[in-house]
Amino acid sequence: MKNRMKKLIPVMLAAIVFAGNLAGTTQVQASEIESRTLDIYDAEVPAVEENISSDGMRGTAQVPSAYHNTTAELHTLYPATRSQGNYNTCWAFSGVGLAEFDLITDDKVADKSIDLSELQAAYFTYHSVDDAFGGMLADDVSLLSGNYMSSGGNMYYLSRALMQWKGLVRESDAPYTNVTRTISDSLAYQKDVAHLQNVYLMNIHKNPSSVKKAIIAHGAASIGFKAGDKNVYDQMAYYGPEGGMVATYRCDKKATVDHQAIVVGWDDNFPASAFKYPAKKNGAWLVRNSWSDLSDNSYYSYFWMSYEDAGLEDAAWVFDFEPGDNYDYNYQYDGAVYAYKVKSYPKEANVFWVKGSANQQLRAVSISMMQDANVPYTIKIYTNIASAKKPTSGILAAKVTGKTSYAGVYTIPLKKAVSIPKGTKYAVVVEFNKKNKGVDMECSGKNQHLSITAFSDYGQSFVYSNGSWRDLADLSEYTGIGNLCIKAYTDKTGTSIGKVKSVRAKAGKTSMRISWSKVASAKTYEVYRATSEKGTYKKVAIVKGKHYTDKKLSKGKTYYYKVRACKTNGKKSVAGALSDVKKATIKR
Repeated sequence: MKNRMKKLIPVMLAAIVFAGNLAGTTQVQASEIESRTLDIYDAEVPAVEENISSDGMRGTAQVPSAYHNTTAELHTLYPATRSQGNYNTCWAFSGVGLAEFDLITDDKVADKSIDLSELQAAYFTYHSVDDAFGGMLADDVSLLSGNYMSSGGNMYYLSRALMQWKGLVRESDAPYTNVTRTISDSLAYQKDVAHLQNVYLMNIHKNPSSVKKAIIAHGAASIGFKAGDKNVYDQMAYYGPEGGMVATYRCDKKATVDHQAIVVGWDDNFPASAFKYPAKKNGAWLVRNSWSDLSDNSYYSYFWMSYEDAGLEDAAWVFDFEPGDNYDYNYQYDGAVYAYKVKSYPKEANVFWVKGSANQQLRAVSISMMQDANVPYTIKIYTNIASAKKPTSGILAAKVTGKTSYAGVYTIPLKKAVSIPKGTKYAVVVEFNKKNKGVDMECSGKNQHLSITAFSDYGQSFVYSNGSWRDLADLSEYTGIGNLCIKAYTDKTGTSIGKVKSVRAKAGKTSMRISWSKVASAKTYEVYRATSEKGTYKKVAIVKGKHYTDKKLSKGKTYYYKVRACKTNGKKSVAGALSDVKKATIKR
């Protein structure tokens, strides 16, 4: 692989002076956005404490001294190796390899016959296609020289494209034997059979045990290394467990990364003397290359790389895929393939319109933090947003707390799906209690080979600072910043229920009696309360009847109420639109 996409020119945000005054708008100051160039290979990969988590890849559990250390095991479980030919597409082969191994190992929805398209993955990494809801409109990535097969790439760009659900598709839909300069746009979103949902970025030198556990859990991890010229660093050597000769490889000096492949096994006792440039200690990774379809013991198919290889970069990439029917919709704004961390804000949010032809249920959200590990977070879902400038001006419908492990991208399921009626707005608000932590934000950039454009429209992405929400669109046109990398995943409910009407409120000394008209097919009703008309409405009751008495209220205070009807459709709960606001004041 040619690493021609290594550096982008950073957007010099701190040097930009925001001109003019927008009346009534709280502006985001350019100096508040961190302008950090993310060098794909030289960026520091955060290390983690390997004994503080039980996520399946960390914790105190011991890893075996050897795992999948013979080609016979690999031939039984996984597809044959594949050849990228004379193209600079090792990064696409590496990513597709991760997908195939994960779908077999983790999801158990595939077998060794699986064959996904590297051509489609490479093409749509460098070709923008509008998604169904138009959330990524105006975001763009374009090659300025060469083409998608010759220009090279990396796992960072690929992961961004795949998180947009641009693939993956079957090899038969976009065969590598039919390499052309263009592929039908229909293959971007309409034939995907696997979706990338989680990305884990590990430090293979500082956290080798984590990488090993990830291989056990997901099948493989992707690495970048100095491939070298033929016969410079590789040689054949006898290996007992294989019962014959195997290919070995060790670069003995620091070198520029120029190739990507996947690690599929290891042996802590692999002889240090087996390498052309002997290592000081035993131990090696079993690497699956993409230069041959013979699946043999050779540098082109399967070879052993010393733990002490000097040309191996820190970053080990782990992709966690799910079948392509996992969710119906992906709400997103981050269509660029380049992003960096926003400076620390206590809250960050994306607001989405519920689009499509049906009511939906919000089941999970995604947050990207490629530069930080061990980040505690709280995610809050607000529905029926009332104010275009305030993501929390709605109903607090769900709350999830957690902590990331590795740097990466995380899909976080909600404990209970949230009903979101079509035509309404909802917000995904991410809160942090650690300084200098935040979700990634897409941005524009350019070098001699590649141009990336990111754009944020008003009412989409917000940060909270000094007691108020700020719209990132204030800076987008002038600085090239885009949207926050926050996504939301929904399913269609396939049914609907009417809106509650004729809401009445009767105030007492310390209570409020709320009543309403019956809605056909309703099983329950949800009652929400706020202390201002466009404030945050919190659920105070779920009742089966047509009335509710809200108690222990403050004398002389005005309260605002909304009600909605709910029913079930199979195992799914369906909520209707909220009623109009009804207010009343408690007697003094």
